[in-house]
Amino acid sequence: MKKSSLSIAVALSTLISLNCMASNSTFNKEQEDEIGKIAAEYIVNHPEILVQASKNLQLKQMKLQQAASAKAIVDNQDALLKDKKSPFIGPSDAAVSIIEFFDYQCAYCAKLSPEFDSIIKENPDAKFIFKETPIFSTRWEVSGYAADMGQWVFSEKGSKAYLTYHNAIFATGHDEGKLTKEDVKKAAKKAGVNVNEFKPNERYTANFQLFAKLGLRGTPAVVIMPSKGANQDNVVMLPGYDPEGIKNAIRKVKASITQ
Repeated sequence: MKKSSLSIAVALSTLISLNCMASNSTFNKEQEDEIGKIAAEYIVNHPEILVQASKNLQLKQMKLQQAASAKAIVDNQDALLKDKKSPFIGPSDAAVSIIEFFDYQCAYCAKLSPEFDSIIKENPDAKFIFKETPIFSTRWEVSGYAADMGQWVFSEKGSKAYLTYHNAIFATGHDEGKLTKEDVKKAAKKAGVNVNEFKPNERYTANFQLFAKLGLRGTPAVVIMPSKGANQDNVVMLPGYDPEGIKNAIRKVKASITQ
C-alpha cells in the first residue's frame, strides 16, 4: 500500500531535518554518511516525492509571477487605460477594458486576430485598447512602419477606420517578415486615409516602455481589468495565444464589478 501524500511529506521533512542536523555536526562522519544513505535510498524508492516537489515549486512560482503581474498592472493602470494615443474600440466609458499588446509580424498575434475580432463582437459593452508593440521591428523594418501607420490612422480617422486597417493588415496573412510597405499602404487606403500625408515618427515608443514595466517578453499579451477600481484581485494578465482564457477572464472581471 502506497504512503499517503501526508506520510511522504512527513518522511521527507524528517530526512531533511536529519540532514540539517548532520550538517551542523550533531553526528560523527559515519552517522552523517548513514543518514545520507537512508535519505538517498528513500528518494530512490519514492520518486513521487521529487515529482510532487517539482509541481509544488512550479505552482509557487506561477503564483508569485501572477502576483507580480497583477501589481504591475495596478501600478501602471493610467498608462494602460488613459493614453489618448492608443487606438480603441467600444464605449469610452466601458466598465471593463481589454488591452492587447501585439506586433503585426507576430505569427501568434495573426492567429489570435480573428478570435479577438469575435471577442470584440461578443462584448459590445467592453472597451478594447490596442497597444502597437512592434517587437520585431529590429528584424523587419515594416513591423514598426505598420505599427506607426496604425496609430496615425486612428489619430486621423478614429476607431472604426483603425479597426478596418488593423484587420486588413492581418487579413493579408503576411507575418514573420512577409508583410510589405505596399501591404500597409493598401490597408491604410482601405481605412480611408491619404497615405501621402503619413510621416513615420515611432508613435509606439511609449508602448515599449509600458511593455517592459509590465515584465512582458513577447506578443501577444492581453490585460483584462476594470476601467475603474482595479486592484490585484480583479485584474488578469494573459501572455501568449489564449482566446478561451481571454473570454473567461472577461467574464471573471465583469462578475467582479457586479458583485
